[in-house]
Amino acid sequence: MNAVLQRADAIAIEGVSKWFDKDGTRTTALDGVDLHVAPGSRVALVGPSGCGKSTLLYVVGGFVEPSAGTASAFGARVDGPGVERGVVFQEYALFPWLTVADNIAYGLRRKGVSKRETARIVERYVARMHLQGFEHHYPRDLSGGMRQRVALARTFATEPPILLLDEPFGALDAQTREYMQDALLDLWNASENTLLLVTHDIDEAVYLCDTVYVMSRRPGRIVKRIDVNLDHGEGRESIMLSERFRELRNEVWLAVRDQVRGHDDEAHR
Repeated sequence: MNAVLQRADAIAIEGVSKWFDKDGTRTTALDGVDLHVAPGSRVALVGPSGCGKSTLLYVVGGFVEPSAGTASAFGARVDGPGVERGVVFQEYALFPWLTVADNIAYGLRRKGVSKRETARIVERYVARMHLQGFEHHYPRDLSGGMRQRVALARTFATEPPILLLDEPFGALDAQTREYMQDALLDLWNASENTLLLVTHDIDEAVYLCDTVYVMSRRPGRIVKRIDVNLDHGEGRESIMLSERFRELRNEVWLAVRDQVRGHDDEAHR
């Protein structure tokens, strides 16, 4: 990563609000959100359903324009999608007419990467995501977990410094979800991208991320920051059974529960 990227926040969200007007009624999804994410961080957004987590992610991704405030990526104002921000959605978003290899290669070809280099990168990510033997299969031939592995491989293959994940494992069964979480960590360890994760799964947020931000119920605001700092060298089982994980998980759960019940941490500070 060059010196310019190292000096700037990977993500800077400043005073972001978003409202929607329909049939003379205004619905405010986000209300003055401020959030700064350092390069190489893994950050989770959690909160009650409908609190604006995904809307905030899409503002950073450039898919939703804020009604007020700004979002920046490495110091550049976000005014639309960009190659420096890779996105992984819950619904896989694969091209059904392309094979596994061609889906992974798609972004590389759009960037003008040579055929030889594209083939080398695709081969590397097929191996990393344990997709050997399925290179010429189409998404319809794959399980949900395999489709999401392809989606992750396609996004990581272009080496975006920022990765945005919107409930990426929400549609998977519990065992596949755990496998995909560890696969994501392995990819991050090899790249040290900046991750911004939206999830309803509190265990997932604590296990995957360095920092968890709790959002209020709508209109969404950041009401609490919880620093995690778990040692993933200990392995999943040791982490999940540790007292530290239990304490963090409970802290996040209680903060989210307070928002569901309508309590506001900031009002008591």
